Amino acid sequence: MAPKKRPETQKTSKIVLRPRSKRSRSPRELEPEAKKLCAKGSGPSRRCDSDCLWAGLAGPQILPPCRSIVRTLHQHKLGRASWPSVQQIGAGGSITGLKFNPLNTNQFYASSMEGTTRLQDFKGNILRVFASSDTINIWFCSLDVSANSRMVVTGDNVGNVILLNMDGKELWNLRMHKKKVTHVALNPCCDWFLATASVDQTVKIWDLRQVRGKASFLYSLPHRHPVNAACFSPDGARLLTTDQKSEIRVYSASQWDCPLGLIPHPHRHFQHLTPIKAAWHPRYNVIVVGRYPDPNFKSCTPYEMRTIDVFDGNSGKMMCQLYDPESSGISSLNEFNPMGDTLASAMGYHVLIWSQEEARTRK
Repeated sequence: MAPKKRPETQKTSKIVLRPRSKRSRSPRELEPEAKKLCAKGSGPSRRCDSDCLWAGLAGPQILPPCRSIVRTLHQHKLGRASWPSVQQIGAGGSITGLKFNPLNTNQFYASSMEGTTRLQDFKGNILRVFASSDTINIWFCSLDVSANSRMVVTGDNVGNVILLNMDGKELWNLRMHKKKVTHVALNPCCDWFLATASVDQTVKIWDLRQVRGKASFLYSLPHRHPVNAACFSPDGARLLTTDQKSEIRVYSASQWDCPLGLIPHPHRHFQHLTPIKAAWHPRYNVIVVGRYPDPNFKSCTPYEMRTIDVFDGNSGKMMCQLYDPESSGISSLNEFNPMGDTLASAMGYHVLIWSQEEARTRK
């Protein structure tokens, strides 16, 4: 039975447009002003722990990101050497999953639409192919890696999930979902605990020691819409799911059959848009996710901006919104560094770097 939706106790932040005169203005006239406005928080009640990176950021925020930080770090380490790049794989071969090799940071694992999950280095050398479909009709959509158990797990577009060891030996290959497996995640504290998300509108929890077939899951978490992601919290005690419409859920390991909270949020699916996925802060119970304004969403306002929204993981209340007026695209993917003081946001052809120090100097 689908979980009951928690009543919304507090509305998300709104963008308020204030015309300078009573004369009605056209959308073309309003657009420049709307782009300059910033999303408003609701005050001190939306703050979290005072030591948290985002504490004190409630209220209007237009924080220009430090775009040069990645290149600066590279130059500091390698001098003026050429900027590294990964050899492209051509049209139709987009990367669907990417994980650094925890045993060698000069290498990474990648799943792709060309039909492989592989390990390669930054020079473009393929070191090992872990899975290959050998057909254009099947490709890999997700992957995860565990250094402790030395395992690699990957899912494809027809519902199969493959578990391998780091030597490339296949442990099992089973159809765990009816449709595409959009996300696979190994629990950071219990490597034998696996979460899989699918467009079949379910998230499933598995014990890798007891997998015998598609019906051997521990829990099945039904959703109203296809699911983009299912991510364990850094302590492994919670699970964050993002659907393809307007809902973010937080589950607890103590009660998988009912979510702790439901967060209404516009991030609808679009064919040519990288699926939007909510992510955890590595040190605090904070959730970050990109906003794709939806005119059909209950609290949508005219000219709503494509912000990066930050939520309290306990209450589900919005803490603040981040917005760069020079980069108004949709932030599909957001990832913190291990310390949690820097946030990288993927936005089309751009990557924005949000730095804690940069934010403070501009306040």
